[in-house]
Amino acid sequence: MKKFLVVLMVVLSVFALAKVKVTFWHAMGGGHGETLQEIVNTFNELHPDIEVEAVYVGNYSALSQKLLAAAQAGELPTIAQSYSNWTAKLIQSGVVQPLNEFVNDPKIGLTKEEWEDIFKPLRDNCMWGDTIYAVPFNKSLYILYYNADAFAMYGVDVPKTIDELYEAARIMTEDLDGDGKIDQYGFGFRTTVDFFQILLLLRGGSILKQVDGKWVSNIDSQETREVLAFVKKMVDDGIAYFQGGYLNDIFGQQKIMMYIDTIAGRPYVESSTKGKFTWSWAPVPTWVTNKVPFAGTDIIMFNTASDEEKRAAWEFMKYLISPEVTAYWAINTGYIPVRRSALETSIWKEAAKSDPLIEIPLKQIDNAVFDPQIGVWYEIRTVVGNMFSDFINGKVDMETAIKTADQKIREYLKEEYGE
Repeated sequence: MKKFLVVLMVVLSVFALAKVKVTFWHAMGGGHGETLQEIVNTFNELHPDIEVEAVYVGNYSALSQKLLAAAQAGELPTIAQSYSNWTAKLIQSGVVQPLNEFVNDPKIGLTKEEWEDIFKPLRDNCMWGDTIYAVPFNKSLYILYYNADAFAMYGVDVPKTIDELYEAARIMTEDLDGDGKIDQYGFGFRTTVDFFQILLLLRGGSILKQVDGKWVSNIDSQETREVLAFVKKMVDDGIAYFQGGYLNDIFGQQKIMMYIDTIAGRPYVESSTKGKFTWSWAPVPTWVTNKVPFAGTDIIMFNTASDEEKRAAWEFMKYLISPEVTAYWAINTGYIPVRRSALETSIWKEAAKSDPLIEIPLKQIDNAVFDPQIGVWYEIRTVVGNMFSDFINGKVDMETAIKTADQKIREYLKEEYGE
């Protein structure tokens, strides 16, 4: 009997020490990865029965490839970062866990008020119809970076409309050394799908539109032509500099006076401008609308996990989007908090008091829009990016560029819908 009790105590102690493991694949490197690990460590300390292992698998491209391969091989983690178009593909593969049962659970879920506390565009981006497949994670908004010293010197107001942006760019464009070549451009942009899409949304257009519940190409539109014409006019008038790569370095070199990019680029701007001039940022200027896209990933759970692992993973996902944690994440990484109540936390208020810039991007959050939640969105983005770049670089005329893109988009959508 005594021997039996000893064995029983050993068995019980093993079970008491056992932890439910949650494997979390992510693409947050550098300082962002360090902040994420801090959050994971704190969660693990607060939840001795759960062990979250954060696994950095490389950049987004590497993460995407690894997830798709793991889905085929049946070797998925418990949870992972995912763009909505990745999630769409994984949903089609039948491996993504719907979260409604967790969100709506009366004991471990979120109240209606807590769920609706997540900023609506971010919340909607996590849903396919009425099914919740994700929670928002690292989200950033687009913003207008500008050289505050130059604006003051030229007596130019920060542009609030596209027309004002054009005029400000014109005033600040100069041939400083008199050699007949422009040295300082009022505006800079990248020849990427992101910049084109920002202007297209502002103009009231879109790359795709929904008809009878399906996405169809909307690139062959008057709005597309007006956006292309406007950007080409800025280039032809000599007031805009463009390139394919990031703009923070030439902004720091004062070759351009303003440009549009995500708030995630702030650390690079601070580094390139340090000791040279004062920079600031403002909401993206409006055109016909004030809609702007947001960028970043969500966290999804996989249905290949055990029920115990799913429950533990949900506890971590819920922790990540708690007001204090999302505020801490935002303050330390430059992303936005995903919940409105995060702005009322003491940590956020203290940060905003010492750095008023962090609240400016959030003026746009209610106007933010997200990309179509379809598996071929990456391919469509590539098509549109090539259309924009080829046209701006003079490789193709406008009509050919648009018609070619429209045809390719239609082909990808047929692939999406199995037609």
